[in-house]
Amino acid sequence: MLSSTPPSLCDAQKQARNCGLDISKLEALLEEIEPLSDKYKEIFYRAATGLYSADDLAEMFNHSSGKNLNADFNKNLGSHLKDYLELDERVGITSLRRVLFKKGYFVDINDDESVRVLRTRYAENSQSEQSFTVRQN
Repeated sequence: MLSSTPPSLCDAQKQARNCGLDISKLEALLEEIEPLSDKYKEIFYRAATGLYSADDLAEMFNHSSGKNLNADFNKNLGSHLKDYLELDERVGITSLRRVLFKKGYFVDINDDESVRVLRTRYAENSQSEQSFTVRQN
């Protein structure tokens, strides 16, 4: 089965997934907002990772500046997100990740296995610190 999603958009989605975002929820969100070009979808996913500044994204997408890209982002996407997510604040490139986290667009990683591992890891780290302190003395 061939994907109809352009490679750069696929890469952006993969990167967002690797940063903990729930891609199926984000795709549904973007479909609800309004038709967007693949370019703005890719900007959305890359901004959602929190790995890029507006200036970084402006350079990646051959935009004149981060300031202008922020304005375009707000016009083409941010204002729709604000309305759809019923926010009091505007949504920009730098606030997107925080807003998506608050609204539940991240994968729930608090499964039982993760909690069990964290509990045992804490105990292991405590033992390691104690043995390290003993060896230093």
